[in-house]
Amino acid sequence: MNYSCAVLLLDRMTWQQRCVVFVLWMLSTGALCDQPRVETPSGTFLGGTHVSKRQGRTIYTFTGIPFAKPPVDGLRFSYPLPYGDHKEVFNATEESPPCLQWDNLRGRGVVGKEDCLYLNIFTNRVPPPPDYFNTQPTLVFLHAGTWMAGSGGDGLFQPDYLLESDVCVITINHRLGPFGFLSTEDSEGPGNYGLMDQVMALEWIHDNARYFGCMNDSVTLMGSGSGGMSANLLMLSPKTRGSAYHPDDHALLHRAISHSGTAYSPHAIAKNAKLQALKLGKKVGCPTQTSEVLMSCLRVTSPEKIVEVIPSLYLWDDEPMPFAPVIDKWQGSNAVLPDEPHHLIRHREFLQVPWLVGTNKEDGAFRVQDILKDSVLTSQLNTQWDKYGPILLDLDETSCKDPVELSKIIRKYYMGKKKFGYESSKEFVEMMTDRFFLYPTDHATKDYSSYLKTYQTYRYELVYSGRKSFLDLLHHENPYETVASMLGPSSSNPRFQNSRDSHGWGVSFLDELLFLFPSSKLDFVYKQDFKADSASHVSTHMLMLWTNFVKGSDPTPVLQGWPEDVSPWGAWWEPFVNGYLYYLRIDPEMESLDVPLKEETMQFWEGLPLFENRDQNVIRDEL
Repeated sequence: MNYSCAVLLLDRMTWQQRCVVFVLWMLSTGALCDQPRVETPSGTFLGGTHVSKRQGRTIYTFTGIPFAKPPVDGLRFSYPLPYGDHKEVFNATEESPPCLQWDNLRGRGVVGKEDCLYLNIFTNRVPPPPDYFNTQPTLVFLHAGTWMAGSGGDGLFQPDYLLESDVCVITINHRLGPFGFLSTEDSEGPGNYGLMDQVMALEWIHDNARYFGCMNDSVTLMGSGSGGMSANLLMLSPKTRGSAYHPDDHALLHRAISHSGTAYSPHAIAKNAKLQALKLGKKVGCPTQTSEVLMSCLRVTSPEKIVEVIPSLYLWDDEPMPFAPVIDKWQGSNAVLPDEPHHLIRHREFLQVPWLVGTNKEDGAFRVQDILKDSVLTSQLNTQWDKYGPILLDLDETSCKDPVELSKIIRKYYMGKKKFGYESSKEFVEMMTDRFFLYPTDHATKDYSSYLKTYQTYRYELVYSGRKSFLDLLHHENPYETVASMLGPSSSNPRFQNSRDSHGWGVSFLDELLFLFPSSKLDFVYKQDFKADSASHVSTHMLMLWTNFVKGSDPTPVLQGWPEDVSPWGAWWEPFVNGYLYYLRIDPEMESLDVPLKEETMQFWEGLPLFENRDQNVIRDEL
């Protein structure tokens, strides 16, 4: 309808009809309910607001925004396609549904939807046109879940602390389990769909983020566990690189933060992807003679049926991980991961960006807790180690020699003659932490920093235990009630700080996130005060260091006017470089240590015949 026709139509309406039209227009534009409104080349979005936890600042939220077409029917087990433009105003206030999954991380069983490729934007400033370039650095948060579970919008983490530090936060969903990573290792089922979902989300962010107040030329990827692995893998993938190995206008990321997960982690790459695809096909009754008939059948099989058989793919408890990214060198120029991570790094085939990376002192506790609370699993490890030890330590596909003998060597090094049980939980936690977190991080950081030419790598170890831990809620249907019953909904009792007795296991997996994000599920907030309790001090310091890195690639930059021997940040975080293996010990003292972290233990792991160690003696040219 053109303008003159609209005026003529209004002239013929009664005043009551005109009022109805006006109210409808006000609702559609958001003016009546004062919704934040953002216009982008992809469409117009209406959002919501809430008030930040500590500073009481207004935060604008745009949730449930689709960045790709629903990966259903013929698009299942395919790379994502762009969603396209929104012809009508999009009400971005609905929660993003989690992707369909068997949630072994929190013990919820089957949850989520197959139509799940959505992202959520949180910003403290919506710039009016045409001021779209006066924006803030963007942090894209990639959730944990070991490729099998998790969500970018399930309420576990709220971005208030980061927003109060003037960082824009975007969370994303990607496909999980078989829907995200099943591969027949050929063109029929190439795999890596979940990684390509992340790439598609980054492309959407590159094109649209600045209209929401988020910089598209200063994007930091951050995640824990598989989220940290994802951030590292995307540094190595040509899909995010643009036209060069150094960030340019086409690069989709500009720095990365990996918590407790790197591309060298045992779970980062699937070594037997096709076998797992065949096993899944047989479980759901699909023919498996060729990749073509298998994938054709899986595309028309009920998604619920596929996800329900996932537990039957495990050999022991939740081991081994059945689906993960794959090396797809056979795809040539279209490869997502054209070679093993350690080969890509040692040949400098990666995007040269700053990297902040580290671990928690007892990262492996979350897995040990699961095992020791089950007397059957504990007994099986004690009586049938030769059978279950190689599975637990993920050695069947990652060792170059007999996995049984290798598992015995590792057990003896950590456990001696002790049996598995609560009395030896400290040794058990150390073994699992070093195998799955510390050594892969140590190995990856040494390699990356050796071949990184322009930027710096920063490493940390979190040794301080805060008031609460994610161990208290990871495996409960209603985590809020569980934690509230244990600690009280807003407990700040100092005995729940820096003490192994607070929950019995130390600083475990995901615990670093509680210092960086408030969590509605745990219902407590750290004060923004260096002089408050020790946990609030650590949180305030970590947020300052992390956001400094997000804004300028250096967690403790030199400030003009300050003496060189005095840090304006309370500590100097020295970079981790070849010959100077500094790492920041995160506790109330915040000290950069210039000695290698657990050097003797790392040498033990370096000497083992593991897959990633097989070519340690590659000549390092151009160093």
